[in-house]
Amino acid sequence: MMEKTLKHDAKADFLLEKGMEILWSKGYNGTSVSDIVKKAGVPKGSFYFYFESKEDFVVRAIDKYFKMQFAPAQEILENKVISPKQRLFDFHDYRASILKNEMDCTMGCLACNLGSEMAEHSEKIRTAILIKEKFILSLISGVIQEAQDAGEVKNTMKAEDIAAFIEDSGKGAMTSMKGMKSAYPIDNFLIMVKEVLLK
Repeated sequence: MMEKTLKHDAKADFLLEKGMEILWSKGYNGTSVSDIVKKAGVPKGSFYFYFESKEDFVVRAIDKYFKMQFAPAQEILENKVISPKQRLFDFHDYRASILKNEMDCTMGCLACNLGSEMAEHSEKIRTAILIKEKFILSLISGVIQEAQDAGEVKNTMKAEDIAAFIEDSGKGAMTSMKGMKSAYPIDNFLIMVKEVLLK
């Protein structure tokens, strides 16, 4: 039974991995179940053995995406050996480098893309993204608070408000970056974060 469950999980994970690539480039409405199974090389009927629906698939893809993409960034934020302000800088530098180098300024963030497209159409997808975003915000807010308490960040606004503004600005910069196919919006965002918001 355990082996069967492991095989089931591995197959579902493989489908998620392949499907995420299409979702990322084509979006929810541009991705069909047929696209996903074709990319994974499995029969269409087997998709529904692992997922209740395309919506269920996307909710699970969001979870996998955050585990893959955010885990290294989370380690940077939680590394208490480094000062809080430096951790914040390192965190934003890391995320920017992924966007610019690995995604070539054209992909943006899968969750942001799906959130923009589906927030009004799928409560399950909207909620799945919101839960992850709240978790990330709480981590960033905590480190900003640490930096304020240590006197490293002079900005006296509430840590939660600074973090929320930074994350919202980052989403805007990613959207502009995709439209321009240029790193400028992200580079400009980083300067604003370091020279203004976290001064």
